Amino acid sequence: MIGNILIGLAATCVLLACGAVVALCWAPEAADDDTPLFHVALGLGWAFGLIPFAAFCVALFGKVALDPAVTLGVAALIGGAFGALWWSKGRPIPVQVRRESWREARWVLLACACVGLVYLLKYDRSVFFLESCIHRVVMQTLQLTSRPIDILASNADDQRLGNTSVISTFVVLYRGLGFRLLYAFVGFIIALGGFLLGRRVLGSSAFGWFILFALPLNPYVGKIPLLDENLLTLGYSSLFLPLLLRRSVPWAHVGLLFGLAVMMRHVLILCTPAILWAVWVYQGDRRRAFIKGFATFNLVTVVGHIHHYVALGSITKFESFGQIPEFEHNFLGAYSGLLQWPFADQLLRTPWNPFPTFLMWPVYLADHLGLVLFAAMLVGIVWLVRQKREEGVFWVSWMVLAYTALSLQENWDVPNKMGVIYILFHPFIVWAGAGLLAASRAPRTYGVAVVVVTLVCGFGFRALTNVAVAEDTRYYQAWEGEREEDDAYVQAERLRVTDMAPWPDYGRLGPYNRVFHVAKWTGLWRDLSDPVIDQAGTPYGWFPGEQIDRDAPAVIIDIELGGRLFDAEGPFISLAPDDGRAPDVDLTRDGPPVVIPNLTVPWTPRPVSVLLSRGGAQITGMSLIFEKWGGDDERRAYLHERYHRGLMMVLGWAEDDLMEARTHTMSGTRIRLRVAAGPFSLVESVNNAGQNYLCWRTQLEAGASLQIQGPHRVFHN
Repeated sequence: MIGNILIGLAATCVLLACGAVVALCWAPEAADDDTPLFHVALGLGWAFGLIPFAAFCVALFGKVALDPAVTLGVAALIGGAFGALWWSKGRPIPVQVRRESWREARWVLLACACVGLVYLLKYDRSVFFLESCIHRVVMQTLQLTSRPIDILASNADDQRLGNTSVISTFVVLYRGLGFRLLYAFVGFIIALGGFLLGRRVLGSSAFGWFILFALPLNPYVGKIPLLDENLLTLGYSSLFLPLLLRRSVPWAHVGLLFGLAVMMRHVLILCTPAILWAVWVYQGDRRRAFIKGFATFNLVTVVGHIHHYVALGSITKFESFGQIPEFEHNFLGAYSGLLQWPFADQLLRTPWNPFPTFLMWPVYLADHLGLVLFAAMLVGIVWLVRQKREEGVFWVSWMVLAYTALSLQENWDVPNKMGVIYILFHPFIVWAGAGLLAASRAPRTYGVAVVVVTLVCGFGFRALTNVAVAEDTRYYQAWEGEREEDDAYVQAERLRVTDMAPWPDYGRLGPYNRVFHVAKWTGLWRDLSDPVIDQAGTPYGWFPGEQIDRDAPAVIIDIELGGRLFDAEGPFISLAPDDGRAPDVDLTRDGPPVVIPNLTVPWTPRPVSVLLSRGGAQITGMSLIFEKWGGDDERRAYLHERYHRGLMMVLGWAEDDLMEARTHTMSGTRIRLRVAAGPFSLVESVNNAGQNYLCWRTQLEAGASLQIQGPHRVFHN
């Protein structure tokens, strides 16, 4: 344990030293907003962003495994080059980082470390999924997989290379602990960038502190339980955004860091107008600034262009291209995607989603942030444009194109794809802070405006419960065999997401009692004592280490599927007496997975196939899929292609378990199971194509009362 941690810490110190040397080479003139934190942000961007990306490129193009030697070798070369540059300039110490300038900065760094600690503790291994694109490509980069691929020439895992580069470096240095440490680091840098943005935009250290905590710990961002490409983009954008709109801007560094963020989420390229605006209002040599930023930006993103050309045949295609067949669209003709009006003939929404995407995001924002902060955000847009034109235009430019482009896309599940908006989250919190600042300075004008907008939004969002937008029937052509939506579910979702509180709703952070669950301490200790890289899955919602009790008496349970589950008035899982009646399936005996195929239930026209965990599995569970089961090889291969990854996630099945499952035919809607005492979960596939599942959990114990938790919407990355 100690050896692994010491090796990782030593390598981290090398990366930090290299980042510090790079930062020392930037020596801007003294300014009113000076603080060493700008240099800290720049150094961290190099140490844990650009150096890892360069090391990843060596592994990518050299077709070698990314290992500590590659990472530290690249760090030494970059650190040595910048060290020589710094030495040739006479080893200057920028005025911003001299000893007397750290008085406030040290407290800010301490607060950021506290935010990072919160992220470290709330990291949720119970939703870590081995088959996520993030995990699969990291294993490929480290060459720790039995099925290697050429990452440069393949798009098998649909992963943006910017994310892979930084995650792989943390995993190289810390093995399995690296996922958690990078998650904590992202919390740290979001807080750091938040403070600098609040201080710069709102001209107040007090509001810098507000954004330091509000940006990483608001209920919308804070609910992300583990590493996610959108959260990574938010974090690494936090390192260069504060450097803009200053008197002295390190344009070459900004171009590199912006390029890295675009390599994490390609749609961030639509934020380029904001960068161009920052160049336009720059008080120095604008032509030189543009050339530097443009050149270094392309130095990073050319790697993505090469990957797109080699793997997809064109630099204009990206990783998700081709997942959906071509559909005819207004103005565009044949296009591989499902776009909203005006490209479609009418307003549409993705099946199972309560509203179209362009409405879902403001609804979700208001639902998580609360109506007051949401209203302050809207008022803050107006105040900032009027009072600080450069900042106001910058943040509108940062948000508007990307938000519009994303809002026109349907075929997005809820809740997972609602997280794409994290990449644009900086202006939302900045505007909320601006609205609160405006209300405090001019209560009769902006204070009243916040109150009025709060009331209007409250009544307006509630009125949306009566707004019914047609579902996008093209979805069923794009994803043949997908389950048709349930009107009652959609209406219930409308009511749920429009039931808003005035204040931030931290109840949205996650399933009840799992955010800071005591088992997370056990997981942290496991990561520290034995930082192995997970190679075995755990069913969704259960922490590694939670398992059945083979020594306790087995339990008989009845599961009633005669009524809809998500709004069932009573429990549909119940303990049954051991009255001698044989269970339909006995899951206490070791054996392959069992499928109860093609049940007829009154609440859906589709047959329901019940898929059960392997006999003797560490955690017992069942999953409902709404598709006809078939025993022939062709049908089984089709079902495997559509469902095996989801079943690996929710039941802990092995990749080929679906092909080996045996069937148990029965009729009726009540299923009796004999299961071991301990964890049990039931999962309903709401929208398999969108990986949208509902999960119920319970602990089974003979003679004890049954407490069912759920439904929880499965989060995955």
